[in-house]
Amino acid sequence: MPERSLRQRVLDGLYWLTAVKVLSQGISWAVTVYVIRILSPNDYGLMAMAGVYLSFIFLFNEVGLSAAIVQKKDLNHEDHSNIGWAVLFLNLALCALAFLSAPLVASFYNEAGVTDVIRALSIIFVIRGLGMVPGSLLVREMLFGRQSQAELIANISGALATLWLAMEGFGVWSLVYGMIAGEIIRSLLYFHFYPWKPKFSFSYSKVKGLIHFGSKVAVARVAWFLYASMDLLIAGKILGKTQLGYYSVAVQFAFIPLDKVGSTINQVAFPAFSKVQDDPALLSRYYLKMVNLLAFVSFPSCLGLYLVAESAVPLFLSEKWLPAILPMQILSVVTAFRIIHLVNSPLEMALGRPEMTIRNFSIIISTLALSFLIGASYGVVGLACSWLAFPIASLITTSITLKLIGLSLVAYIKVLRHPIFGTGLMVLAVLLGQKLILIEHGLVMQAAGSVALGIASYLLYYFVFNKDMFAEARRMLKR
Repeated sequence: MPERSLRQRVLDGLYWLTAVKVLSQGISWAVTVYVIRILSPNDYGLMAMAGVYLSFIFLFNEVGLSAAIVQKKDLNHEDHSNIGWAVLFLNLALCALAFLSAPLVASFYNEAGVTDVIRALSIIFVIRGLGMVPGSLLVREMLFGRQSQAELIANISGALATLWLAMEGFGVWSLVYGMIAGEIIRSLLYFHFYPWKPKFSFSYSKVKGLIHFGSKVAVARVAWFLYASMDLLIAGKILGKTQLGYYSVAVQFAFIPLDKVGSTINQVAFPAFSKVQDDPALLSRYYLKMVNLLAFVSFPSCLGLYLVAESAVPLFLSEKWLPAILPMQILSVVTAFRIIHLVNSPLEMALGRPEMTIRNFSIIISTLALSFLIGASYGVVGLACSWLAFPIASLITTSITLKLIGLSLVAYIKVLRHPIFGTGLMVLAVLLGQKLILIEHGLVMQAAGSVALGIASYLLYYFVFNKDMFAEARRMLKR
């Protein structure tokens, strides 16, 4: 694909995915805030316990074959059919595994209610298995407009279903059934936007080679899961469902930029990097541009959440969630570093080096595991502080990844200088404004004033010190 055409597809993908996520998340988070006010910490604690176990099994629900569909250059309709059947058979087995093993998970947490939640959610394996191939083909062809529409409709539908059920008094089941509804709609829309029909035949020998590549991707995802979910696993075992409920809500809000901004870039990064995997110079340029764009958006977003948490939590979630404020603030700072680190894995996968991802995550996991075990003994705040070990580990693993494309750590850090200085100015301006002016006003004025002051000071920095990025951001918003 010509560079200009690829660049246009990347930009179009960013426009579509960002616009859709802003719209869908604006609606779904408004719903979520209302649902959190209705439900209790115990409800979110039960959901988090079930979610950690199911998220682990989901890592194997397609053994990396979706990545193979995107990354491999020469695949035909027969290959897609073989992959589709293999994934469906595998997900039927995983659905049965989750259903039968649910009591063991409940015993681990000493919480009987986890059994029924896991068994109900196990149907999602089959739903995702059916929609995997058309969803992956949308990504391979970089048809992000269609993929984004599917995500938008599914997210909003699931959020509205959750809200209605919560208002009807379904408790934790409003979260369960809302998630299932969203998954069903997403898979149906994947087929609608990419009308793919499998052949009624299956040959293991033809999919065996793809499984070899995909298995490495699956192992890398297991490593990622341990890195991303160890804290919840430890919290559920040591702290109990109420404290886990506070921590999971803190995670849910602190990781909003990670889940939304980071996932948007990565949905575009993997297919884009795969297209230019044979051109190291172009690949390096794309990588640095994405890191710069991620930092430009995520640094002020994450630190902004830190700055408004004290007024926003009691204002929007009610005072029963006050114990979540400090963990949320700590996690929001770490999230800024986690987001820019996210782009490393798509680069490694696109180059056919999933073993590099495994190695790097192993370094991070070993560092965080020790930190979590120490921090958990100090409660929810201590567990959140354990994440402060991540920036150091991420710097080490990033330096390893950069060697794949011939970049130095100095060049990487140089790209981050403006987001760091701009965010620093923003934090200083907001803290001064809160101490000198906003402290005399109510929660609404404190939250709104902090946001307005933060945006103004951050944009002012770019307007003065980096007009090129300021102009590019304006062009993207205009588009």
